[in-house]
Amino acid sequence: MRITDIIEEFIKDLLKDEEEYIEIQRNELAEQFNCVPSQINYVIQTRFKPSQGYYVESKRGGGRTH
Repeated sequence: MRITDIIEEFIKDLLKDEEEYIEIQRNELAEQFNCVPSQINYVIQTRFKPSQGYYVESKRGGGRTH
């Protein structure tokens, strides 16, 4: 399994446990998966699109996305 697939599954598992939204810190997640933060951005931008039923909001400076 590729790292992008693993990250996607991890985020989807987090979403299953929450009712409305999750808040993640990109840098912390990148550290957890031993990858660069831009890899987290890539996964979010390509696998969590509005057309797939997701709403992503990025908070500059805090590195948070939900």
